[in-house]
Amino acid sequence: MEEGLFRIRRKILVPAIYRIYLNPEDYEPFRDVVPFIAGEIRTALDERLASWNGSKRKLASTLLEKIGVGEAAAGADYVRLGDAWTVEIYPDLDGKLQPGEIEVYSELGAPQKTEYGAGSLTRRIFANKPEEPEARADSPPGSATAPPPQTSEHAETSEALPPLEAADDKEQTKGRAFAYLRFADQHGQQIFDVTKNQVVIGRGGRSYWVDLKLETLPDVSREHCRIRRDAETGRFTIEDVSQFGTAVNGKPVGQNASAELPGRATISLAGVIDLQWETA
Repeated sequence: MEEGLFRIRRKILVPAIYRIYLNPEDYEPFRDVVPFIAGEIRTALDERLASWNGSKRKLASTLLEKIGVGEAAAGADYVRLGDAWTVEIYPDLDGKLQPGEIEVYSELGAPQKTEYGAGSLTRRIFANKPEEPEARADSPPGSATAPPPQTSEHAETSEALPPLEAADDKEQTKGRAFAYLRFADQHGQQIFDVTKNQVVIGRGGRSYWVDLKLETLPDVSREHCRIRRDAETGRFTIEDVSQFGTAVNGKPVGQNASAELPGRATISLAGVIDLQWETA
């Protein structure tokens, strides 16, 4: 957070979004308590923000001078964009992080439209051992660890989408899909098989881990919504984590809110792309 400060006139913006990656061996012991750890991080961020706003002049002579803001920011307010912190913790499934390393991405807030520029992310890697990690053959000398690549499970189809009634035949062929999403993006008609209990949907990006990556307008957030399946009941819910909204059958889900998904539905993302949802 300290390294990602950004000053605009009499306000200093602090990063509101944090994505943390661990080596899978380090992540596994924390898998069941990740929500608790994320909550503790949010509490610590709240405390630091309150501390900064309570002691601005002291900070101006230390931290702000280091980042080149200077004494003029002594009376500035520290502001977080949005109503809440976003803290997410993931295993590094690409195998780029060594045991003991932690990779942290931070960003000021919701993605800007492309005409205003994509901006840059603050990225830090911490290790609990003093020696430097081995250089990797696919990285230039002195470069930092590359972020995990985005994954997409797009399944290319012919130009015409199969009718929804054909889903039963598809299920018999695949044998493991819980549901299907049919849509058309800049790559044409697509079918996405939902095979996990959580699917993250959006445009993706350098530090945005998405399962279904959409090639569409920037109104769709890099991480736009999440579909979750209750393993015990088989029921599905959708959570809107976007800037410009998610709707199910025309009814808005609500920012940072969840709604139940029926067996069939039209999921609209920011009003620019529709996903046809159907359970298997």
